Amino acid sequence: MTRPIRIALIGAGEIGAVHAQAHAAAPGNELAAIYDIHAERAGRLAEQTGTAVASSLETVLDDPGIEGVDICVPNHLHCGLAVRALQAGKHVLCEKPIALNLDDADAMLAAAERSKRWLMIGHVLRFWPEYVLAKQAIEDGRIGELLLMSGRRMVSLLAGTPGADGWRRDPERSGGAVLDMQIHDLDVFRWILGTPESVVSRGVRSADGAWSHVFTAVDFADGRKAFVEASFLMQGNPLDIQFHILGSTGSLAWRYTPGAFALHGEQGQASSGGPSLVLYRWGREPEGLYTPAEDSFAAAMRDQVAYFAACIRTGQSPVRAPATDSRLALALALASRESCQTGETVYLNRTKSRVFNGC
Repeated sequence: MTRPIRIALIGAGEIGAVHAQAHAAAPGNELAAIYDIHAERAGRLAEQTGTAVASSLETVLDDPGIEGVDICVPNHLHCGLAVRALQAGKHVLCEKPIALNLDDADAMLAAAERSKRWLMIGHVLRFWPEYVLAKQAIEDGRIGELLLMSGRRMVSLLAGTPGADGWRRDPERSGGAVLDMQIHDLDVFRWILGTPESVVSRGVRSADGAWSHVFTAVDFADGRKAFVEASFLMQGNPLDIQFHILGSTGSLAWRYTPGAFALHGEQGQASSGGPSLVLYRWGREPEGLYTPAEDSFAAAMRDQVAYFAACIRTGQSPVRAPATDSRLALALALASRESCQTGETVYLNRTKSRVFNGC
Protein backbone atom coordinates (compact mmCIF):
# COMPACT_ATOMS: atom_id res chain seq x y z
CA MET A 1 0.00 0.00 0.00
CA THR A 2 1.29 3.46 -0.94
CA ARG A 3 2.28 5.53 2.06
CA PRO A 4 0.16 8.71 2.08
CA ILE A 5 2.10 11.97 2.14
CA ARG A 6 0.62 14.57 4.49
CA ILE A 7 0.64 17.98 2.83
CA ALA A 8 -0.56 21.34 4.14
CA LEU A 9 -2.11 23.90 1.82
CA ILE A 10 -1.09 27.52 2.36
CA GLY A 11 -3.57 29.81 0.65
CA ALA A 12 -7.27 29.09 0.24
CA GLY A 13 -8.11 31.39 -2.65
CA GLU A 14 -9.20 30.40 -6.14
CA ILE A 15 -6.09 28.43 -7.12
CA GLY A 16 -5.80 27.07 -3.59
CA ALA A 17 -9.25 25.53 -3.96
CA VAL A 18 -8.14 23.91 -7.23
CA HIS A 19 -5.09 22.46 -5.51
CA ALA A 20 -7.22 21.18 -2.63
CA GLN A 21 -9.43 19.30 -5.08
CA ALA A 22 -6.33 17.94 -6.81
CA HIS A 23 -4.92 16.58 -3.56
CA ALA A 24 -8.26 14.94 -2.80
CA ALA A 25 -8.15 13.22 -6.20
CA ALA A 26 -4.56 11.99 -5.82
CA PRO A 27 -4.55 8.58 -4.08
CA GLY A 28 -1.16 9.04 -2.41
CA ASN A 29 -1.85 12.51 -1.02
CA GLU A 30 -3.41 13.46 2.30
CA LEU A 31 -4.39 17.10 2.71
CA ALA A 32 -3.53 17.50 6.37
CA ALA A 33 -4.37 21.16 6.98
CA ILE A 34 -5.31 24.43 5.31
CA TYR A 35 -3.94 27.79 6.38
CA ASP A 36 -4.91 31.23 5.09
CA ILE A 37 -4.52 34.66 6.64
CA HIS A 38 -8.26 35.01 6.03
CA ALA A 39 -9.49 32.42 8.52
CA GLU A 40 -13.05 32.42 7.18
CA ARG A 41 -11.85 31.49 3.71
CA ALA A 42 -9.70 28.68 5.07
CA GLY A 43 -12.68 27.45 7.06
CA ARG A 44 -14.95 27.33 4.02
CA LEU A 45 -12.44 25.35 1.98
CA ALA A 46 -11.67 23.04 4.90
CA GLU A 47 -15.37 22.30 5.30
CA GLN A 48 -15.71 21.54 1.59
CA THR A 49 -12.74 19.16 1.61
CA GLY A 50 -13.07 17.63 5.07
CA THR A 51 -9.73 19.07 6.13
CA ALA A 52 -8.55 20.66 9.35
CA VAL A 53 -7.88 24.39 9.60
CA ALA A 54 -4.44 25.43 10.81
CA SER A 55 -4.61 28.32 13.25
CA SER A 56 -1.26 29.74 12.17
CA LEU A 57 1.59 29.21 9.76
CA GLU A 58 3.75 28.16 12.70
CA THR A 59 1.29 25.37 13.47
CA VAL A 60 1.92 23.96 10.00
CA LEU A 61 5.68 24.41 10.01
CA ASP A 62 6.11 22.96 13.52
CA ASP A 63 4.07 19.82 12.79
CA PRO A 64 6.54 16.94 12.23
CA GLY A 65 3.80 14.88 10.60
CA ILE A 66 3.46 17.33 7.71
CA GLU A 67 6.11 16.52 5.11
CA GLY A 68 5.21 19.01 2.40
CA VAL A 69 3.50 22.35 1.92
CA ASP A 70 1.65 23.55 -1.16
CA ILE A 71 1.94 27.33 -1.49
CA CYS A 72 -0.95 29.03 -3.31
CA VAL A 73 -0.62 32.69 -2.37
CA PRO A 74 -0.15 35.93 -4.35
CA ASN A 75 3.00 35.89 -6.45
CA HIS A 76 4.98 38.43 -4.45
CA LEU A 77 4.69 36.26 -1.33
CA HIS A 78 6.15 33.09 -2.85
CA CYS A 79 9.75 33.64 -1.80
CA GLY A 80 9.19 34.46 1.87
CA LEU A 81 6.83 31.56 2.51
CA ALA A 82 8.83 29.04 0.52
CA VAL A 83 12.08 29.91 2.29
CA ARG A 84 10.41 29.66 5.71
CA ALA A 85 8.91 26.28 4.85
CA LEU A 86 12.20 24.93 3.51
CA GLN A 87 14.04 26.16 6.60
CA ALA A 88 11.47 24.29 8.69
CA GLY A 89 12.34 21.08 6.87
CA LYS A 90 9.30 20.90 4.60
CA HIS A 91 9.30 19.97 0.94
CA VAL A 92 7.68 22.76 -1.07
CA LEU A 93 5.34 22.85 -4.04
CA CYS A 94 4.79 26.50 -4.98
CA GLU A 95 2.52 27.94 -7.63
CA LYS A 96 4.20 29.63 -10.56
CA PRO A 97 5.95 31.95 -11.08
CA ILE A 98 8.78 30.91 -8.80
CA ALA A 99 9.12 34.61 -7.85
CA LEU A 100 8.88 38.08 -9.37
CA ASN A 101 12.63 38.67 -9.59
CA LEU A 102 15.75 36.57 -9.95
CA ASP A 103 17.16 37.46 -6.53
CA ASP A 104 14.11 35.95 -4.83
CA ALA A 105 14.27 32.91 -7.10
CA ASP A 106 17.93 32.43 -6.16
CA ALA A 107 17.07 32.72 -2.47
CA MET A 108 14.49 29.96 -2.85
CA LEU A 109 16.90 27.70 -4.71
CA ALA A 110 19.59 28.30 -2.10
CA ALA A 111 17.17 27.53 0.74
CA ALA A 112 16.22 24.26 -0.94
CA GLU A 113 19.88 23.33 -1.36
CA ARG A 114 20.69 24.09 2.28
CA SER A 115 17.66 22.24 3.64
CA LYS A 116 18.08 19.19 1.40
CA ARG A 117 14.36 19.40 0.65
CA TRP A 118 12.61 19.48 -2.71
CA LEU A 119 11.42 22.75 -4.21
CA MET A 120 9.02 22.24 -7.10
CA ILE A 121 7.22 25.04 -8.95
CA GLY A 122 3.75 24.45 -10.37
CA HIS A 123 4.31 24.80 -14.10
CA VAL A 124 1.26 22.65 -14.67
CA LEU A 125 1.56 22.42 -18.46
CA ARG A 126 4.33 19.87 -17.91
CA PHE A 127 1.58 17.59 -16.59
CA TRP A 128 -1.24 18.68 -18.92
CA PRO A 129 -2.13 15.62 -21.05
CA GLU A 130 -2.22 17.40 -24.40
CA TYR A 131 1.10 19.18 -23.87
CA VAL A 132 2.73 15.95 -22.66
CA LEU A 133 1.39 14.08 -25.69
CA ALA A 134 2.49 16.86 -28.04
CA LYS A 135 6.03 16.72 -26.69
CA GLN A 136 6.07 12.94 -27.06
CA ALA A 137 4.75 13.15 -30.62
CA ILE A 138 7.52 15.59 -31.51
CA GLU A 139 10.19 13.38 -29.94
CA ASP A 140 8.79 10.36 -31.80
CA GLY A 141 9.20 12.23 -35.10
CA ARG A 142 5.52 12.19 -35.94
CA ILE A 143 5.52 15.72 -37.37
CA GLY A 144 8.97 15.54 -38.90
CA GLU A 145 11.37 18.37 -38.13
CA LEU A 146 9.93 20.83 -35.61
CA LEU A 147 9.85 24.30 -37.14
CA LEU A 148 7.64 26.56 -35.05
CA MET A 149 5.49 26.70 -31.92
CA SER A 150 2.80 29.22 -31.05
CA GLY A 151 0.54 29.63 -28.06
CA ARG A 152 -2.37 31.80 -27.01
CA ARG A 153 -3.49 32.32 -23.40
CA MET A 154 -6.32 34.82 -22.98
CA VAL A 155 -8.24 35.34 -19.74
CA SER A 156 -10.41 38.00 -18.12
CA LEU A 157 -8.64 38.01 -14.77
CA LEU A 158 -8.58 41.77 -14.30
CA ALA A 159 -12.33 41.99 -14.68
CA GLY A 160 -13.49 38.75 -13.11
CA THR A 161 -10.85 37.50 -10.67
CA PRO A 162 -8.91 40.36 -9.07
CA GLY A 163 -7.69 38.14 -6.23
CA ALA A 164 -7.81 38.84 -2.50
CA ASP A 165 -7.29 42.55 -1.87
CA GLY A 166 -7.07 43.03 -5.64
CA TRP A 167 -3.51 41.72 -5.88
CA ARG A 168 -3.83 40.71 -9.53
CA ARG A 169 -4.54 44.35 -10.40
CA ASP A 170 -1.25 45.40 -8.80
CA PRO A 171 1.75 44.66 -11.05
CA GLU A 172 4.08 44.88 -8.06
CA ARG A 173 2.30 41.87 -6.56
CA SER A 174 1.24 39.91 -9.65
CA GLY A 175 3.84 40.69 -12.30
CA GLY A 176 1.07 41.38 -14.80
CA ALA A 177 0.08 39.10 -17.64
CA VAL A 178 3.71 38.38 -18.55
CA LEU A 179 4.79 36.84 -15.25
CA ASP A 180 1.41 35.44 -14.23
CA MET A 181 0.09 34.14 -17.55
CA GLN A 182 2.56 34.22 -20.44
CA ILE A 183 5.16 32.44 -18.35
CA HIS A 184 3.20 29.19 -18.81
CA ASP A 185 3.95 29.11 -22.53
CA LEU A 186 7.48 30.47 -22.17
CA ASP A 187 8.24 27.52 -19.91
CA VAL A 188 6.76 25.10 -22.46
CA PHE A 189 8.89 26.63 -25.22
CA ARG A 190 12.03 25.98 -23.17
CA TRP A 191 10.80 22.51 -22.20
CA ILE A 192 10.35 21.47 -25.83
CA LEU A 193 12.71 23.69 -27.83
CA GLY A 194 15.57 24.27 -25.39
CA THR A 195 17.35 27.49 -24.50
CA PRO A 196 16.26 30.57 -26.48
CA GLU A 197 18.55 33.18 -27.96
CA SER A 198 16.41 36.34 -28.05
CA VAL A 199 13.00 37.74 -27.21
CA VAL A 200 11.02 40.61 -28.66
CA SER A 201 7.64 41.64 -27.25
CA ARG A 202 4.99 44.27 -27.82
CA GLY A 203 2.17 44.93 -25.44
CA VAL A 204 -0.62 47.08 -24.09
CA ARG A 205 -0.72 48.47 -20.58
CA SER A 206 -3.91 48.33 -18.54
CA ALA A 207 -5.05 51.02 -16.12
CA ASP A 208 -2.93 49.50 -13.35
CA GLY A 209 0.22 50.16 -15.38
CA ALA A 210 0.99 46.49 -16.01
CA TRP A 211 1.59 44.94 -19.40
CA SER A 212 -1.73 43.14 -19.59
CA HIS A 213 -1.80 42.07 -23.24
CA VAL A 214 1.50 40.96 -24.75
CA PHE A 215 2.62 39.30 -27.98
CA THR A 216 6.09 37.77 -27.92
CA ALA A 217 8.43 36.21 -30.48
CA VAL A 218 11.20 33.94 -29.24
CA ASP A 219 14.15 32.99 -31.47
CA PHE A 220 16.36 29.96 -30.96
CA ALA A 221 19.95 29.55 -32.13
CA ASP A 222 19.01 26.75 -34.53
CA GLY A 223 16.56 29.02 -36.36
CA ARG A 224 13.37 27.68 -34.84
CA LYS A 225 10.74 30.15 -33.66
CA ALA A 226 8.08 30.39 -30.98
CA PHE A 227 5.29 32.92 -30.53
CA VAL A 228 2.87 33.53 -27.69
CA GLU A 229 0.02 35.96 -27.09
CA ALA A 230 -1.10 36.41 -23.50
CA SER A 231 -3.74 38.65 -21.99
CA PHE A 232 -5.62 39.56 -18.84
CA LEU A 233 -8.02 41.68 -20.91
CA MET A 234 -10.29 39.08 -22.54
CA GLN A 235 -13.54 40.69 -21.45
CA GLY A 236 -16.50 38.36 -21.20
CA ASN A 237 -14.50 35.23 -22.03
CA PRO A 238 -12.98 33.58 -18.97
CA LEU A 239 -10.47 31.33 -20.71
CA ASP A 240 -9.10 30.88 -24.24
CA ILE A 241 -6.03 28.64 -24.47
CA GLN A 242 -4.60 27.05 -27.60
CA PHE A 243 -1.39 26.02 -29.31
CA HIS A 244 -0.11 25.19 -32.78
CA ILE A 245 3.10 23.29 -33.42
CA LEU A 246 4.30 23.09 -37.01
CA GLY A 247 6.63 20.45 -38.41
CA SER A 248 7.99 19.52 -41.82
CA THR A 249 5.51 16.64 -42.30
CA GLY A 250 2.74 17.38 -39.83
CA SER A 251 1.37 19.72 -37.22
CA LEU A 252 -0.20 19.74 -33.80
CA ALA A 253 -3.18 21.90 -32.92
CA TRP A 254 -5.22 22.12 -29.75
CA ARG A 255 -7.67 24.48 -28.11
CA TYR A 256 -8.83 24.15 -24.51
CA THR A 257 -12.34 25.19 -25.38
CA PRO A 258 -14.02 22.98 -26.47
CA GLY A 259 -11.02 20.82 -25.65
CA ALA A 260 -10.14 19.39 -29.05
CA PHE A 261 -6.55 18.28 -29.63
CA ALA A 262 -5.39 16.89 -32.95
CA LEU A 263 -2.27 15.90 -34.82
CA HIS A 264 -2.44 17.10 -38.41
CA GLY A 265 -0.40 15.65 -41.25
CA GLU A 266 0.03 16.66 -44.85
CA GLN A 267 -3.67 16.21 -45.56
CA GLY A 268 -6.82 17.16 -43.76
CA GLN A 269 -7.66 18.07 -40.19
CA ALA A 270 -9.09 16.18 -37.26
CA SER A 271 -12.80 16.49 -36.65
CA SER A 272 -14.05 17.99 -33.40
CA GLY A 273 -15.70 14.69 -32.44
CA GLY A 274 -14.16 11.38 -31.50
CA PRO A 275 -10.57 11.12 -30.29
CA SER A 276 -8.99 14.42 -29.27
CA LEU A 277 -5.56 13.30 -30.49
CA VAL A 278 -5.52 12.11 -34.10
CA LEU A 279 -2.57 11.17 -36.30
CA TYR A 280 -2.80 11.97 -40.01
CA ARG A 281 -0.23 10.56 -42.45
CA TRP A 282 -0.07 10.58 -46.21
CA GLY A 283 -1.94 7.66 -47.77
CA ARG A 284 -3.23 6.22 -44.48
CA GLU A 285 -6.46 6.38 -42.56
CA PRO A 286 -6.59 8.83 -39.64
CA GLU A 287 -5.47 7.17 -36.41
CA GLY A 288 -7.01 8.19 -33.09
CA LEU A 289 -4.29 8.34 -30.44
CA TYR A 290 -5.97 9.87 -27.40
CA THR A 291 -9.47 10.45 -26.09
CA PRO A 292 -9.68 12.46 -22.84
CA ALA A 293 -11.74 10.83 -20.11
CA GLU A 294 -11.76 13.93 -17.89
CA ASP A 295 -11.08 17.65 -17.93
CA SER A 296 -7.43 18.20 -18.83
CA PHE A 297 -6.91 20.98 -16.28
CA ALA A 298 -8.18 18.81 -13.43
CA ALA A 299 -6.09 15.88 -14.64
CA ALA A 300 -2.95 18.01 -14.88
CA MET A 301 -3.41 19.45 -11.40
CA ARG A 302 -4.00 16.01 -9.90
CA ASP A 303 -0.97 14.54 -11.65
CA GLN A 304 1.18 17.48 -10.59
CA VAL A 305 0.41 17.18 -6.87
CA ALA A 306 0.65 13.38 -7.07
CA TYR A 307 4.11 13.70 -8.63
CA PHE A 308 5.17 16.08 -5.85
CA ALA A 309 4.06 13.57 -3.22
CA ALA A 310 5.80 10.74 -5.07
CA CYS A 311 9.07 12.69 -5.06
CA ILE A 312 8.79 13.05 -1.28
CA ARG A 313 7.92 9.37 -0.87
CA THR A 314 10.72 8.02 -3.06
CA GLY A 315 13.39 10.62 -2.36
CA GLN A 316 13.78 11.25 -6.08
CA SER A 317 14.20 14.86 -7.18
CA PRO A 318 11.39 16.46 -9.23
CA VAL A 319 13.25 16.20 -12.54
CA ARG A 320 10.02 16.54 -14.49
CA ALA A 321 9.64 20.11 -13.21
CA PRO A 322 12.94 21.20 -11.63
CA ALA A 323 13.00 24.53 -9.84
CA THR A 324 16.04 25.57 -11.88
CA ASP A 325 13.87 25.40 -15.01
CA SER A 326 11.37 27.67 -13.25
CA ARG A 327 14.12 30.22 -12.72
CA LEU A 328 14.92 30.08 -16.43
CA ALA A 329 11.24 30.58 -17.28
CA LEU A 330 11.22 33.62 -14.99
CA ALA A 331 14.31 35.03 -16.72
CA LEU A 332 12.61 34.60 -20.08
CA ALA A 333 9.46 36.33 -18.81
CA LEU A 334 11.50 39.21 -17.41
CA ALA A 335 13.19 39.56 -20.80
CA SER A 336 9.76 39.66 -22.44
CA ARG A 337 8.67 42.45 -20.11
CA GLU A 338 11.92 44.33 -20.69
CA SER A 339 11.32 44.18 -24.44
CA CYS A 340 7.83 45.63 -23.95
CA GLN A 341 9.29 48.48 -21.95
CA THR A 342 12.20 49.30 -24.27
CA GLY A 343 10.77 48.30 -27.63
CA GLU A 344 14.00 46.43 -28.35
CA THR A 345 15.00 42.82 -28.85
CA VAL A 346 16.51 41.32 -25.69
CA TYR A 347 19.41 38.94 -26.30
CA LEU A 348 19.37 36.58 -23.37
CA ASN A 349 23.08 35.79 -23.20
CA ARG A 350 23.83 39.51 -22.94
CA THR A 351 21.42 40.45 -20.16
CA LYS A 352 22.43 41.23 -16.63
CA SER A 353 20.60 38.12 -15.43
CA ARG A 354 23.42 35.90 -16.82
CA VAL A 355 20.96 33.07 -16.34
CA PHE A 356 21.22 31.54 -19.80
CA ASN A 357 25.00 31.64 -20.09
CA GLY A 358 26.46 28.16 -20.35
CA CYS A 359 23.08 26.43 -20.52
